[in-house]
Amino acid sequence: MKSILILLLLSFGISNNTQSQNPISEKLDALFSSLEKRNEAMGSITILKNGSILYERAIGFRDEINGSRTPADINTNYKIWSITKTYVATMIFQLIEEEKLSLETTLDQFYPQIPNAEAITIRQMLAHRSGIFDYVNDIDEETRDTLQNYESTIDLIASFRPNFIPGTDFRYSNSNYLLLGHIIETQDRTPFETSLSNRILSKVGLTNTYFGPQSLENVQNKANTFEYNKQWEASPEEMSYNGHLSTADGGIVSTTKDMATFIEALFDGKLISKISLNEMLKGESSYRLGIMTAQYDELIGYGHTGGWISESSLFYYPDEDLTIAYATNGIVLPKEEILNYVLRIYDGKPFAVSMDKTAQTLLVLYFLLSLFIVMWFWFRSYLMNEYLVLTGFFLSALFWVGLFIAGYIHGEFSFVRDDFIFLNAFYSNSGSFFSIIEMVIAFLCIPFLIGLYRSCKALELSTLPILPVAFFSVSMIGVSIFPMPSIQLSISANLILASFFGPALAVLLWRKSVFRKLAHVSIIPVLLMIGSTVLMILRPAFPQFVHEYFGLIQKLFFLGVTFWLCALSLSFNRMLLLRPVDMKHENN
Repeated sequence: MKSILILLLLSFGISNNTQSQNPISEKLDALFSSLEKRNEAMGSITILKNGSILYERAIGFRDEINGSRTPADINTNYKIWSITKTYVATMIFQLIEEEKLSLETTLDQFYPQIPNAEAITIRQMLAHRSGIFDYVNDIDEETRDTLQNYESTIDLIASFRPNFIPGTDFRYSNSNYLLLGHIIETQDRTPFETSLSNRILSKVGLTNTYFGPQSLENVQNKANTFEYNKQWEASPEEMSYNGHLSTADGGIVSTTKDMATFIEALFDGKLISKISLNEMLKGESSYRLGIMTAQYDELIGYGHTGGWISESSLFYYPDEDLTIAYATNGIVLPKEEILNYVLRIYDGKPFAVSMDKTAQTLLVLYFLLSLFIVMWFWFRSYLMNEYLVLTGFFLSALFWVGLFIAGYIHGEFSFVRDDFIFLNAFYSNSGSFFSIIEMVIAFLCIPFLIGLYRSCKALELSTLPILPVAFFSVSMIGVSIFPMPSIQLSISANLILASFFGPALAVLLWRKSVFRKLAHVSIIPVLLMIGSTVLMILRPAFPQFVHEYFGLIQKLFFLGVTFWLCALSLSFNRMLLLRPVDMKHENN
């Protein structure tokens, strides 16, 4: 028994604790090795510090042909999507410095057919404040697929009403940068890829950055996109390099090292002047002129993100002279989660990679099974005792105490903002601990459900209201095993939501029984659970409110669940202790 307890402690305590004394690169290696092993990401990262490489790593593979996989390396080229916009903005500022344009130049000088063209300025287009219809996100996929060339795309953009009066609002629109790319072509009198090469690539030595169908045909080391569904599979949405990638709103393919070199050159004054750079960065909103901001604690970064069927991120942190370039061709964990851990490691905050999730789960199951067998033979009388229904109180306490402890271990968990699955976003110490809590809850739900079922039979009650307790058990297993996001996790989440049928059925089926008081009390968890669900459903209507209080809204739901478990325990325990004559009196 003692050895089993030791194994349990090891299951959530195992981590590479000696890493706290190792260099940053060793901790980053532990992070990315774990991501690769767990099939939670594929891609490359380059980190520059003071202009020198602090860390480089590629994980996963870039291609698969007839079952043979080609591993990615640090020179693999990835689609960087909307990070292209920062390259475009840089070239626009070069044209402004050459006095060929100004930030106040209006669009009607180039495309008078675009609605409001006479009032739309270059500045507004760079900042996505033009109101121009977005040809990527504002149309359905079938319409987008009919766009064969630049002319048909311009005609489509011109045919739609603007989203708002120029300068009065912000709305991200790829059309702004498609048009800006062609304005660059007009001013330079060369194709966009030639302007890109002359103005940026050749100036700072970006030898692994490409744009346009002809250039991309010669790229051998390029990453195709994959999706994870029990195993990595080629994305059905994988596009040829001759499609959307040939436009200036998202067409560049590059390595993370070239990406990092580009943004450092931008901030070092090698591409535009400091005056132009200050103009580009000026503003209070998170999106400036072709560049956006990102914040980690007090550290402010400037750069851009990109994504469609894969994702990319590029940010420079001036206060630390730190650059992080990341590109992925396989997404399971969001890039924001991964990059947050990269910054935590750089910042010297506690970080440890936990035990493999599958091994951890098997170890916990082994312990619980062993414990159950011991209890079955040594304490069989207890297992058959009616006091077992008091397990509901223990389950509730275990969930809430475990949640608070896991949140404390995590360090950055907000009980108001973050849902409890956030603790498992990356399986470090908090995830290891809370997954064991979830598994123990799931295990104890089984005898609890059996006890409730036997009690219902003894009291001649409908068993339907107590059956959804099984949903809670299964959902706890799901969220403790499956990484986020996954189909299995979605199923688990839906099962949690379905658990509200328990108290709802109690209100309907037990209102005329000996449990009529419990039926009345059940209205409270029903209201808590339905109210929480309604607030989550209303997220599109009140995005800011729900985002800020999402954790609290979710916890109201679990307050309803645990209130229901406690009510069941208290009522069944009281009823089973009543003598037959008292039960008869209770009925009357």
